[in-house]
Amino acid sequence: MSSYLFSLTFSEMEKLVPGFPRYRYAQLFDWIYKKRIFDLNRMTNISGDFRNILKEKTIFDYPAIEEEKNTSDNTTKFLFKLHDGNFIEAVIIDSVKRKTFCLSSQVGCPIQCRFCASGMYGLTRNLDPGEITGQFLLLSRFLKKLPDNVVFMGIGEPLLNFKNLMDSLNIICSEEYINFSQRRITISTSGIPDGIRKLAELDRQYNLAISLHATDDITRARLIPDNASFPIKEIVEASMEYFKKTGRLITIEYTLIKEINDSLSQARELAGIAKKLRAKINLIPYNAVKGREFTRPEDRICFSFYKKLKDLGAHVTFRLEKGSNINAACGQLRANKISE
Repeated sequence: MSSYLFSLTFSEMEKLVPGFPRYRYAQLFDWIYKKRIFDLNRMTNISGDFRNILKEKTIFDYPAIEEEKNTSDNTTKFLFKLHDGNFIEAVIIDSVKRKTFCLSSQVGCPIQCRFCASGMYGLTRNLDPGEITGQFLLLSRFLKKLPDNVVFMGIGEPLLNFKNLMDSLNIICSEEYINFSQRRITISTSGIPDGIRKLAELDRQYNLAISLHATDDITRARLIPDNASFPIKEIVEASMEYFKKTGRLITIEYTLIKEINDSLSQARELAGIAKKLRAKINLIPYNAVKGREFTRPEDRICFSFYKKLKDLGAHVTFRLEKGSNINAACGQLRANKISE
């Protein structure tokens, strides 16, 4: 079985394609990770023998851009087509201070949050490490430089594709390959306690974002199916362990949904959770999804919720949505493509 080239390390490459001096592998990885050239025929110092074996034993393929959407606020969203015909999404968020990549970790999502487009069709499969790395490389080539930050907040639950995600991050962060800082990577989870603890045990410097969206288990059950939902207490305890182990700031992602989680009493409870975790709150007004029953609160409700958090001393950012006019909520481009 062929291996996806973007997922191979030096040692794996030496085992798969043995018999060549180490500098040959270094030349190949320099073309891919430093020059971001993915066409073997353009790699002028790669020998013919090495090139032929690579074509035979590796999948030298990467996500292809199926669709690209731009907005007036400098958000660019990509629909990628994979080698097996499946689709994923990735986004470049361009602000004045930084450029951020938002990447996917799975084809579809097993969590199937009731307000989100990503899980509308369930989980198809995990992404290979090379498909995760491939998104990073392709967006870097599009941007013509590396990003300032990377967030795994696209399609999928990253902690349920743990090994492949970590294999990809080892390549993205290793000095031998891309050498991107761990501190500039945020892994967003719907709240998988065992996955959070596994991540803590690695003792890496990744940032952790918890997509909480509720302050009590009854409300959370309205948003996340029972088979994918864990008690908030367990999520908070695992997140505290992560902070104690790594010292990295935790972010609570909280999507404001009309008459579900937007009351001032819920703001008070959210502030309490954030203080316990020493966490920052990222407040996001709901971005409507076709086929979902939920709606966004009026602006005055959103600002009242934000003000209450501020008055209670919480560290909170109020994120104005970017790219709403191009179906920017996670999974919408893919859902539209599947439903064609």
